[in-house]
Amino acid sequence: MPIDRRLDPSTNVLRTTIWGLISIHELRQIIDAAHETDTHRYCEVIDARAAEPLVNARDLASLASHGHRLYGGVAMAPRAVVVKQNDLFLFGIARLFSTLAAPWITLRVFDNLEAAVDYITAMSASRS
Repeated sequence: MPIDRRLDPSTNVLRTTIWGLISIHELRQIIDAAHETDTHRYCEVIDARAAEPLVNARDLASLASHGHRLYGGVAMAPRAVVVKQNDLFLFGIARLFSTLAAPWITLRVFDNLEAAVDYITAMSASRS
């Protein structure tokens, strides 16, 4: 799973791009890395339009529980994940995760990058 993550210093927004096959183990590593590197405090746009997740509903429940244990008492900044347009399955899987993870993260799912960027830009500005 290739991943590129950069912090835009002018907006304090993380811009992350993920592509290729991605396992539940790799998703867990992303959540862990955000905690370990203290980047959980930045709003983030995650462009996953070129990613192919290898997950099921049970995996997502486990991942959400892991995140809750990790971030239970820590404020995690909002995230926006962008999936491929017209891919209802991936959109649904991402929405399912956002619902399961709601106790510890605000995660909105988009199929339009510009809309996701607008949302995160507004969220980041409101936190400043």
